[in-house]
Amino acid sequence: FKKGKIDSSAESILINELRNERTISELCYATGLSQLELLGSIEQLRLKGYDIVQYRINDQVGYTTNKKVIVTYDEFKHYHDIKKKIKIGLVSDTHIGSMYWQPTYLKRAYEDFKEQGITDVYHVGDISEGTYSGRPGAVYETYVYGFDQQVSEISKVYPKVDGIKTHFITGNHDATHIMNGGANIGIALQDKRSDLNYLGHEYAKIWLTENVDMDLIHPRDGTSYALSYQLQKRINNMSGGNKPKILITGHYHKNFSMLYRNIWAVSMASFQAQSPFMRGKGIESDVGYLILEISVNQHGDIIEFNPIYKPLYVVIKDDYLNK
Repeated sequence: FKKGKIDSSAESILINELRNERTISELCYATGLSQLELLGSIEQLRLKGYDIVQYRINDQVGYTTNKKVIVTYDEFKHYHDIKKKIKIGLVSDTHIGSMYWQPTYLKRAYEDFKEQGITDVYHVGDISEGTYSGRPGAVYETYVYGFDQQVSEISKVYPKVDGIKTHFITGNHDATHIMNGGANIGIALQDKRSDLNYLGHEYAKIWLTENVDMDLIHPRDGTSYALSYQLQKRINNMSGGNKPKILITGHYHKNFSMLYRNIWAVSMASFQAQSPFMRGKGIESDVGYLILEISVNQHGDIIEFNPIYKPLYVVIKDDYLNK
């Protein structure tokens, strides 16, 4: 334990021990840390994204990681000048860590955003491949494994462009890190990269103006035979006061947009080529991104909605090696 940082071997032991409920004395014994060092180490892990909770049994105080996946419902004000056309970038489902993600195309997207003068990009979930321990064959589709390796990989390879901030939610693949070890990859990536702004898990509401809101959602349900079905079903289930002006969904890896019940809805493509798992399930994977142009009036009406889809038709084999 040097310079206020936990030794890597003690950290690994502590993370493993915290998978179950452990008292302070049990954790000190397992890691070889003093009680003060242990409590400091727990706080360091929390800063790295681990959701560590305290419990008490009789007179014993202990800790464990919280493996419950909780959807957040936070709102953010990212106001734009309504006298000008609003222009933002949209990406989703990069699945970094998968052997089938497309880093070359993601870099190209950010070069495009830069050329277009875009300063805010929104990522609609599954920034990481995650680790599906119960999915046979998943390990053979992944080139970096587990929370720490995927945090390190994403922080190194995700495009970093001066003047552009990426605001992102996490999705079902990202949530596997919570289920496996109580670690939130969104918090960890935000700590590593100042240009990555974590908005929450599965949902975030962005106010583009005082009267125009955009919901970012990463659903958990499966794909369907009709591109519009999942969006229509979600909008139909919205109560009157909760309907946004704009709805952007990730997860499905399908490019589709429509105006339905006065909501502009967009389903996002991905940056992941069809994997063996998808092929086995008969699931297609569109690769591409969007530049969204919006014009609004002073009353908050959207008078122009232009989703410019940039399809990337030819996937690059083993592109994960070209980072």
